[in-house]
Amino acid sequence: MLETPSTGADLDTLGLETWELLSMDVAPDTILDIRTVEQFARAHLAGAINVTYNNFQQDAFGLIENSVRILVVDEAGARAAEMAVWLRSRGVSAQYLVGGLAAWRGPMEKS
Repeated sequence: MLETPSTGADLDTLGLETWELLSMDVAPDTILDIRTVEQFARAHLAGAINVTYNNFQQDAFGLIENSVRILVVDEAGARAAEMAVWLRSRGVSAQYLVGGLAAWRGPMEKS
C-alpha cells in the first residue's frame, strides 16, 4: 500500500520550515510578528500582526481569539520558538518559522 508523503506541516511539529509556508501547504489563521515596531514597519509577512516580544504574553490572547493555527515569527527564530512553546503550554496550536525572517525568501509587505 502506498502512503501519502507528509509535508511535516502538521500541528504536532513545533517548527515550520520556510518552504512549507512558501508552498502554500500551510495557511496559518494568524501570524504574530514579535519583532520591534521599527523592524515590523520595514518589512513583514503579508497579514502579520505586530505584537512585540516584550508585550507578547500580555497581548497575544486578545489577537488570536478565533484562530486555530498560529504562526509566530521573529528575526532568527529563537524568540518565536520560545513564544510558540509558551502558547502551546496554554493549549494553543502554535508554530514558529524556523530560521525566522532571516531565512525567509518569499514576499514581504511594508507599513
